[in-house]
Amino acid sequence: MEETLMTEEIRMEDLMAQTEGPSTGSLVDGVVVSEGADHLLVDVGLKLEAFLPIGEFVHALPKIGDKIPVLILKMRGSEGRPLVSHQQAREKKYWDAIYDAFKNKKPVDGKIVKRIKGGVIVDVGIDAFMPTSQIDLKPVFKPEEWVGKSARVFVLEMNRSKSNVLVSRRQFIESEREIKKIETLKTIKEGLVVHGRVTSVTNFGAFIDIGGMEGLLHVSDMEWTRVEDPKAIVKVGDELDVQILKFDPATNKVSLGRKQLLKHPWDGIEDRFSIDSVVKGKVTGIAGFGAFVEIEPGVEGLIHVSEISWTERVKNLKDILKVGQEVEAKLIGFDREEEKISLSLKRLGESPWEQALHIYRPGTQIDGEVTHMAPFGVFVKIPIGIEGLIKNQDLSWTDKGPNPQDALKVGDKVKAVVLEVNAKEEKMSLGIKQLSKDPLKTIHVGDAVTGKVSKIVDFGIFVALDCGLDGLVRSQEIYNVKSMFSEVKRRDQEEHLVDPQFKEGDVVTATVIKINKKERKLELSIRKYEREQERELLRKYSGQQGNPTLGEATGWSD
Repeated sequence: MEETLMTEEIRMEDLMAQTEGPSTGSLVDGVVVSEGADHLLVDVGLKLEAFLPIGEFVHALPKIGDKIPVLILKMRGSEGRPLVSHQQAREKKYWDAIYDAFKNKKPVDGKIVKRIKGGVIVDVGIDAFMPTSQIDLKPVFKPEEWVGKSARVFVLEMNRSKSNVLVSRRQFIESEREIKKIETLKTIKEGLVVHGRVTSVTNFGAFIDIGGMEGLLHVSDMEWTRVEDPKAIVKVGDELDVQILKFDPATNKVSLGRKQLLKHPWDGIEDRFSIDSVVKGKVTGIAGFGAFVEIEPGVEGLIHVSEISWTERVKNLKDILKVGQEVEAKLIGFDREEEKISLSLKRLGESPWEQALHIYRPGTQIDGEVTHMAPFGVFVKIPIGIEGLIKNQDLSWTDKGPNPQDALKVGDKVKAVVLEVNAKEEKMSLGIKQLSKDPLKTIHVGDAVTGKVSKIVDFGIFVALDCGLDGLVRSQEIYNVKSMFSEVKRRDQEEHLVDPQFKEGDVVTATVIKINKKERKLELSIRKYEREQERELLRKYSGQQGNPTLGEATGWSD
């Protein structure tokens, strides 16, 4: 009986071998006809159905009706059905083609089917391994998100005995980019409009692939309006037209612009705004010098810190305005060419400077309070809230030291005289010294003055006069050689230009012989004063008229 069965099996194989159709070693496309618990039933032709273990499918299981390649290992297996293998069919069908691609550095198409440790599995006809570092040009942190995506790759390594294949999508992209880059460099130039794709977005802009090379679309060139978040304008994968703003052939760095292709928000602005008009806007930024206000999309004006208040000195603008705040302001300046608009909050109300121009005429005395000091003078706040400046030269008639304002401090109450009000430039000049008469105008040539020696020099002595002015007594004006001084003193005068009897602090009296009004300096003479005193003495005791000599007064001339 057993011999009869074996004979029938041999005859069946011989019969099938003589019939056209699949045979042992054949690579055929089988059709899945049913699915069992652990196998698929596959039609391999001539109404022959083979069992195919499900374990051969490490990825997705084919559906009923799908065609799959199978290799017939044996026409009649243990259950009388052909013995087939899907994995061996894939290897036999695709290995040579993949090896050819590897040898000739050609890309192959595949599909990422599984995430494994260190990378992913790519189905290129057979399973190939692709490391995470070879998936994309930029670092890939979640390889599992690539599962299911198609990928064109280069074969880097192959080992048939171990059925190992290593592939890289990154190298294929780099190769394609290099080809495109060469073509792009042939045509690239500043001003050219190109089509690109966003590859990444940062807080300062976006990188755009414009054909094998990337350019930077800076945040300031995305929109005419202020862009706070570049991701709100573009996202990875977006395709858009951009203009080449700058190209450096030495480094191949490219700067791109998007807003340059959009309508300029300043076009026709002269028809929409005018000087002294009141505008509404939103505060977009605050700096130490002022606040920026957007009055139209892409059109900003500046409220300078000096245009916040007529009367208050603004120390911190953020205490008054907030980003996002809606404000009204008066348009006070306009420069279309420079794209600048000047705005003012304080000019929405009446100017106190116009009021000051009518109230405070030159010569008016006012009370004020010192608000702050400057190297050139002192600022004083007057009753209507504005500030006037007392320049250093208007603080005192006589104090000409390096810091004449040292006599005052912030918070001091002072009286001053209005010298000038300039409403247009918002300036008021005040003076303290003008409250009293100029001592220089009370002194005349020939007047006798008294003071203390303040300084001794080789050419004379300086005298600080009681009226606050300074005078110089030159050496030759110290003694009267025709006076009653002794010969010893005359010799001492010749040997020493200044009499050693003078020291700082000595009180002296002298006659004014010269007044320099421009430099506010006096020249004095002790010699002339003593001579005039002698003559007065002689007139008193001689009773003679005119100018008697000492000999005539004493009778020695007889």
